[in-house]
Amino acid sequence: MELRNIVTFLRIAELQSFTKAAKQLGYNQSTVTVQIKQLESELNIRLFDRIGKNIRLTEKGAEFFEYANELVAIADKAKKIAAKPSEPTGKVRIGMLESLAMSIFPEILYNYHKLYPDVETVVKADATFPLFDMLNHNELDMLFIFDKKYYNQEWIRSYEKEYDVVFVASSKNPISNKKNLTMDDLLKEPFMLTEKDVSYRAPFDEYLSSIDKRVDPFLEIGNTETIIYFLKRDMGVSLLPYYTVKKSVEDKELSILDIKECPIKMYIQILYHKNKWKTPQMQALEDLIRTQLG
Repeated sequence: MELRNIVTFLRIAELQSFTKAAKQLGYNQSTVTVQIKQLESELNIRLFDRIGKNIRLTEKGAEFFEYANELVAIADKAKKIAAKPSEPTGKVRIGMLESLAMSIFPEILYNYHKLYPDVETVVKADATFPLFDMLNHNELDMLFIFDKKYYNQEWIRSYEKEYDVVFVASSKNPISNKKNLTMDDLLKEPFMLTEKDVSYRAPFDEYLSSIDKRVDPFLEIGNTETIIYFLKRDMGVSLLPYYTVKKSVEDKELSILDIKECPIKMYIQILYHKNKWKTPQMQALEDLIRTQLG
């Protein structure tokens, strides 16, 4: 039983496509087909049901999938015993929210590249659920997200850190000096908000609905940097993760508003698929995030 045939099987199972697997592995599709036929012959089972263009694991194929992952992991560990220690190389594909990509991650990426110049880093910024879909289809190696805690038996959450979501305005705005603000006070102000599908926007909308109120922002945009730009120019108030406004607050350009209603706490998290082998470059990136965020 050749290891390369097992690797090909795993890639087809993850991508649900012989064509995509062949492209990623650098093989002709006919080579991939032959490899799977060899593996099926050795195991004396059919691994995939191929109906039209749809590829799915058979019941026996799904059972073998678990063993195949273990075989590849064991083979990789065996190689490490014989190999000399080396710096991480290759590629790491990480998906994240735009707010993290614009605020926290640039410094992490800078330091990561300085430490591991031979690693190619691919960053995909998107909303949470498209990122989950990409993770499940092996289009990403890991996720770096800001959201509520997600519990799914298919994912491993290897890191989490709690952050507040805060109401914020320009330090020049009179509302910044007021204490014990109410939601009614806030709703009198012009609002700029992220789009409704952004994780921390939903709890705010749900809270307003529970008290029979609503907000009509004059600006909805996915880019938090744009919102911060307008906040600094005293164009209204917003609701943003603390990590996005931390520097502006420290520089006294923005102020966190004093309101006790609608407290929102969410978590920066690192997630990866349970069937994904954590490569050295993935582990190195996770370790660096842990170090920089605490």
